[in-house]
Amino acid sequence: MKNILSICYICNISICNNMFDINIRPAIESDAPIIARCVLAAMEILDIDAEVPSGMMASVKNLEVAASDEKRLYSVANTLVAEVGNEVVGCIISYDGSNYAALRKRTFDILYEESGLDLRGNPMETGPGEYYLDCMAIKRENRGKGIGLLLMKAAIERGKTFGIKHFALLVEKSHTRLSEYYQQLGFVPKDEFFAFGSKYVKMVYVF
Repeated sequence: MKNILSICYICNISICNNMFDINIRPAIESDAPIIARCVLAAMEILDIDAEVPSGMMASVKNLEVAASDEKRLYSVANTLVAEVGNEVVGCIISYDGSNYAALRKRTFDILYEESGLDLRGNPMETGPGEYYLDCMAIKRENRGKGIGLLLMKAAIERGKTFGIKHFALLVEKSHTRLSEYYQQLGFVPKDEFFAFGSKYVKMVYVF
């Protein structure tokens, strides 16, 4: 039985997009606000379309500034966005694992300097030979429409352009339904580790 990603791979993505009036494209500078919110949502700090508390405004602005820095993990250069009509409704951040160590060091060093949050001791999430699907979030009213699947497929297609056949992502261990969803797409559990204050399962997909 073929997994869902393999089935979608034989589709023309423009046809899939037209069915739902969805456009998947590389992010641009003006997408910085949605990228910042995507990162916070993936970290389960603040949902992508929730109102930003006054005490978090500075953190959100810092993430927006970070999006313009190509030497950080959460940059425009590493992001694809999904549009419905003229509205950006979600995004995915992904990159070549060969770049992870350098991107992570700059990102976490600056985060520590700006906010005092020290993530530098966390395990390495990815490395050479992998294409890493880091953060993804969809606005609430657009969930359940296949947008996440289209974003993942587009990110994987991007990874393939680098000649990479191994893809990876993290799922918090307590999120069993999300883990089951990724397994339906063809990802399989590989390792477990503790990071960012929680237990995670690393899942991999090999083409």
